[in-house]
Amino acid sequence: MAVRQQKLQIITMIWLLVASVCVSGQNTVEPPVTDSALQNSSVAASTEETAARQIRLYREALLQGSTDVIRVDAAVALLLQNDASSRDVLISALKGEDNPPARFAVCNALIKSRGLGQTINARQDFLQPLTAVLQSKSSDQAKAAGEALLMFDYATIETPFRQLLANKEGDKKIRVQIVEALGLRPEPQALRLLIGLLDDTDPGVALAAETELQESFGVPVGTSRSVWADILDELQQKGPEEIRRERLLRQEAKLREVQAERDRWQKLFIASLDKQYETGDEAFKLKAIEQSMQSDLAALRLWSLDKIAKYPGGGEPFKAGLLGLLSDPSRDVRLQTAKVLTNMSALNPAEKLLERFKAEKDSELALAMFEALGEACFFAYSPGSGIELPIEIKMETLQIATDYLNKESPDHVKKGAEVVRKLLELNNLPEDVARNYLGALYQRYLKSKEKTPVLRADLLAVLAHLCGQGNLRNLAASMYEPLFSEAIVDKDNAVLRLSAARGLQYVDKSRAMELFRRLRLNADESLAVQQVVIETAGQAGEIQDLDWLITGLLNNVQGEQVWAAVKIICQRQSSDFLIQWIAALETAPGVTAEQIREVLEVAELKAQTESNLTILTQIRQRILGIFCQRGSWEQAAAYLAKLEYSEESFNFCEATKMDTLKVYLYSNKTDKAFQLFQSRLLTSDFDEKSDWSSVLQTYFTDENVAIENKRSLLARAALIQIQDRPGWTAFIETTKKALAPPVADTGAQEDPRGSEFVDG
Repeated sequence: MAVRQQKLQIITMIWLLVASVCVSGQNTVEPPVTDSALQNSSVAASTEETAARQIRLYREALLQGSTDVIRVDAAVALLLQNDASSRDVLISALKGEDNPPARFAVCNALIKSRGLGQTINARQDFLQPLTAVLQSKSSDQAKAAGEALLMFDYATIETPFRQLLANKEGDKKIRVQIVEALGLRPEPQALRLLIGLLDDTDPGVALAAETELQESFGVPVGTSRSVWADILDELQQKGPEEIRRERLLRQEAKLREVQAERDRWQKLFIASLDKQYETGDEAFKLKAIEQSMQSDLAALRLWSLDKIAKYPGGGEPFKAGLLGLLSDPSRDVRLQTAKVLTNMSALNPAEKLLERFKAEKDSELALAMFEALGEACFFAYSPGSGIELPIEIKMETLQIATDYLNKESPDHVKKGAEVVRKLLELNNLPEDVARNYLGALYQRYLKSKEKTPVLRADLLAVLAHLCGQGNLRNLAASMYEPLFSEAIVDKDNAVLRLSAARGLQYVDKSRAMELFRRLRLNADESLAVQQVVIETAGQAGEIQDLDWLITGLLNNVQGEQVWAAVKIICQRQSSDFLIQWIAALETAPGVTAEQIREVLEVAELKAQTESNLTILTQIRQRILGIFCQRGSWEQAAAYLAKLEYSEESFNFCEATKMDTLKVYLYSNKTDKAFQLFQSRLLTSDFDEKSDWSSVLQTYFTDENVAIENKRSLLARAALIQIQDRPGWTAFIETTKKALAPPVADTGAQEDPRGSEFVDG
């Protein structure tokens, strides 16, 4: 009410100002007044004239106002005057059949008067004019008059209502309008009268009464009179307020039912539309989205936004419509549009988003538009975007982000900080400006330390990010490093420690690793903090970090990350250290042969770079040995092929030479095995007690080796003809017999004289 009165006062002042200007424009000269009595009379006359002028202005606004709002405001202002002149204007408007808008305005003002909290003088003067409007040929005017008549109690309106209902010879429509006005009343007497009209001789009146009662009580049309009698008895025990409250509850329940039914049909329609959309061709999909964007149903506009968000290639075909939906009447549509545009910065929506952000009154929607605006600016100013965005938009966005940064809501602060971070990372601002924004983040972080630990951790993460990304890294690091060092020792906030660890890692990895060791953060209760320590160890760790990293291999959660860090540290060490450290690695619990081989491969590369042939030979022998232990014959053969191995060029020990023989045998490298046989036989005969004899005998008796592979290798080995090698000849013959196919038993007695006598 206070707001409306203030508004009316402003309107009045404007009209009076205009009127005074008009008066002052007249070239009249007032003579000086010398008599005090005349002065008092003049003041009184001036006051009356002002009041009369005010009423005239209100009357003109009521009768000729350009909008319904202006007319209703004028009617309310006249009603609040509470004098005879103002009432005359209002009553005259009610009686004026040729000005329906003025009638509506007065009715609405009287309806509003019930909530003004001000007593209206001579209220009775409005009864007859309203009753006359109730008999209007316009149903809308009659309904407005019926609601306005609620300012009177039932006893006041009962007589004129009954008189109008008793006139069965008059216009039947008037009796129906009276019934509808009765349906608005909460008094039991009004409801009793409606129940009595169920038996009216006019079917239209009876149906109208039944409809109004059904609306009031939720009783189905066609209910028996005995039920209505029981309802009447119950109504006698209730007052108007209780009846009004029950009616309101029933209306709310009915509204919920209608909404539920609407939602059900809406879901069915959208499900059908979805099915058509998924099976339609590209042209159909485009048309369906465009039509839905223009629908007067908010649900369909939301459906179109969902499809645009998933549309292949982005929302370029829908750019104009999408930007238009930022001004949609539906709050949900505006919110979803902002969210969609957050992921479609390539459409260059920044200017439109900024415009709508300034106009948006809903704080949640404004925040969503701000997020999309920040992302759009970040994209536009990123290298290669191809978008030319005025710098003023970026600076205004930064200012808005700073405003959010300094709010109390953690959500607002976090999102404001994120936008500041994104735009600072691009570093296309003067250093003094960038420093100011870095300082704003610094100060807001200090403020967060007082009472918001979650926000503190979030802000520290933003500060850490600025130390790791963009050309402002060094400037940010110099400002924020003390904050990270302070927060890393906070025992109660694991998320804060994580942000601090990230920040220290970005600032200086070596110094960070020293601090992590001192604080034993590799054993921090937070796995995320451990992860940062492990990453930092990989980047800047030293020999002393290998021990705790290897111990960490038993932790399955961090196992892969730990091993990656171990290998990176190993790449920074010498081959001498690695060949010695591998001995300790082999005894560590949880270390696999594959991991040992990976370290050996790192050591092999280091030895090659260092041209350390002694260490290189040892490493290669160890690698080959691991392949043989695992039975990885194909991998071992590939490794030997990569080395281009031959006995003459590699100074392998005897055990490794036997490993190479096994590799060629079990990988079915017949040519390579043949070369080794020949090389051995050139220097000495086959000795059944030698190592290579043991290897061959094991191979030819191994049931897991295919017999065809054995026979193929033996046939090739038998081709080696070197004099004075009886041991080799004997081995070949013995093995041939062992591998010969068994002779089939035909059951015939062999002739001792030989096969040549069998036929004779």
